[in-house]
Amino acid sequence: MRGRILMVMLWVALLFVFAACHDDDDDDKGYTPGQSVVAAFEAKFPNAVAVSWEKKGEYEKAEFHQNGQEVDVWFDQSGQWMMTETDVLFANLPAEVKTGFNESMYSTWKVEDTDVLERLNMPTVYRLEIEKGNEEMLIYFNEKGELVKEVNEEASTLPVAVNNFITKQYPKAWIVTVDRWQDGMLEVGILDNSLVKEVLFDRDNGWLKTSWPVLKNDVPQVVLDVLKGEAYNSFSIASVQYIEYASGSEVYHFVLQKEHSVDMSVEIDPQGNLVLN
Repeated sequence: MRGRILMVMLWVALLFVFAACHDDDDDDKGYTPGQSVVAAFEAKFPNAVAVSWEKKGEYEKAEFHQNGQEVDVWFDQSGQWMMTETDVLFANLPAEVKTGFNESMYSTWKVEDTDVLERLNMPTVYRLEIEKGNEEMLIYFNEKGELVKEVNEEASTLPVAVNNFITKQYPKAWIVTVDRWQDGMLEVGILDNSLVKEVLFDRDNGWLKTSWPVLKNDVPQVVLDVLKGEAYNSFSIASVQYIEYASGSEVYHFVLQKEHSVDMSVEIDPQGNLVLN
């Protein structure tokens, strides 16, 4: 009898331990960021359901469902939206993107998954995960349906040299994408100081450059004045990026466009000097 009582007491104790652990899990799942982040999220995604939050370094990430789609979104500590990744059906992609895929060299490949990537001050891109036999690829299209990047596979871990560089150069950054291009180049997407940056490495994992989008209003006037010259004044600015090169040079990289003309790329340093390749 005494043995049976002890057994019952042991089971009761185990139930209390299990309940305590379960409560701890609920506490972890119940994490919410500061009010400024929550308010920004609710304003941007008013129809979000099944929302869960987790802290990623200096950033806040929410996972939720909206209109039947799975969505991941990132904010910085102040509530500034950084990027959104939305899982969508291929059938629901813009017509231009579907046409771009169907007319590409990958049209016979099977589409496994499609995502829309929206990033602060950067153009929207559409990522398709495709496969053919034992081969797997990630391909990216812009809003015009143009194929802009081909990736052999999405790396799950960074080479040591790359990880060490990013940790030293961008100590507060959080890595969000890792893509090894077909030609061997490695592109790492990071969130750093409320900026979405792309860090490019060569085949041997040596750093080549880091770039991020810049608003025209944030470009120094001395730089913009260069574009008033005769060679450029008939073009409009399509996009601006700030680029840090491994050589030590830093430039504003402009893509200029004009109707019935090929887009033009121009690089100007912060002092207003035109940089020639």
